[in-house]
Amino acid sequence: MKKSNKILIIIGVILLNVLVLYMIGQNLMGKTSEYDEFLAEARNYAKEELCSKSIEKYEDALAIKDTLDVCLEMIPVYEKGINNGEFGNVYNIVSTLRYIIRDYRNDAAAYEEACDFFLRYEKYEECADALIQARDLNITSEKIEKLRSDVRYQYQKNYSMYDTVLPCYDGYYTVSKNGAFLHLDDEASPYSGASYTYLSSFSEGYAFAKSDYYDGTEKSFIINENEQRQVYLENVESSSGAGVGKDENGNQILLLSCKIEDKYTYYNINGEKAFGEYVFAGRFRNNVAAVMKSEGEWKLIDGTGEAITDETFTDVVLNEFDECAPKGIIIANNGEGYHLYNHKGEQIGDFVCDGAKAFVDSYAAFKKGERWGFVDVEGNVVIDASYDDAKSFSNQMGAVKNGETWFFINSDNEITVEETFEDVDYLNSKGICFVKINGYWCNLKFYYTGK
Repeated sequence: MKKSNKILIIIGVILLNVLVLYMIGQNLMGKTSEYDEFLAEARNYAKEELCSKSIEKYEDALAIKDTLDVCLEMIPVYEKGINNGEFGNVYNIVSTLRYIIRDYRNDAAAYEEACDFFLRYEKYEECADALIQARDLNITSEKIEKLRSDVRYQYQKNYSMYDTVLPCYDGYYTVSKNGAFLHLDDEASPYSGASYTYLSSFSEGYAFAKSDYYDGTEKSFIINENEQRQVYLENVESSSGAGVGKDENGNQILLLSCKIEDKYTYYNINGEKAFGEYVFAGRFRNNVAAVMKSEGEWKLIDGTGEAITDETFTDVVLNEFDECAPKGIIIANNGEGYHLYNHKGEQIGDFVCDGAKAFVDSYAAFKKGERWGFVDVEGNVVIDASYDDAKSFSNQMGAVKNGETWFFINSDNEITVEETFEDVDYLNSKGICFVKINGYWCNLKFYYTGK
């Protein structure tokens, strides 16, 4: 090919590229001009309070160039439309804000403006969901933290009206109503249609149950999480359910403390007697259980039935499931007051009190004289004893009682829920907390959970 032809080809390619760039530029300029026109119209309509027309023009502009600033500019227009009656409900606005949070999930401003709107219109669940997403993505700001504080203790009340409630354990509640016992899931919905005359909590996938039999007798048995009966237990009156211990080889085993007449004996999950005969025997957790050998004589034992410490206690604090070491911390009275111990039976610090409730998570309730406060796992008093009664902290809330009513506080000793109750349970990780109102247990669903 001649050199002159090569030069002509190169010049042609250059001219073609220039032409393409020119056309793209013209198109972009046209689009930019159109975009600016749509925005100008949207803003003018907003000033005239023609909110539907304004939103339409904003959407036209966003179809050309989607930016967070323009999305956020629409929010006050939506609100103006609500206030002047042009928009009948906030559903479409909530949907739009959900899209904004989805598309701009890494931008703090998206959460700030959307959650601010949700709170103003009492859309607590949407606000909580957005703030939990921000937390999980490590998105924060001063305003987001303020919004989180504002929504943390908002809740809805569900009138389930149970007679008794055991706290949530391994994802299930145990409740009774009109003499029938059943399990609920951690959202407080019935787990299955099965009911019993007696029922323990699920633990390690099993529960102890009793039911009337076809011949008029009452049978005791172990069920699994599918409500399938595993083995019948002859003459067993009650049990707090399965707990984890370790055998002489260090292997994990499931043991049930079973009451037969006036004595307690441990059985394995196959219904076979393992060891022991005690005045009382608690459920195993962390390979530790508390047993009463005689009145006022308590020992801490492992899964083989051997004492983990030589010390004898006058009392050991148990939780609602008869466990003494639910968080690896034991509270027991050595005759000179209640102290903290680790799961090996070794005393922690020099903290001493006159009574206590077992740890649920961060702080345990303790009694000094006739008043109650809170202590951490190292024996540091975090809230002085100043209440008539208290229940240990669960998921960042503690329950306290003054007079005849219970209410909730946070770790700064501030009241978190203005409403008061006859009794209260613990808050689970799904934001469910049972409370007693007019003699029955119903539940509160807190929208925001976690830190």
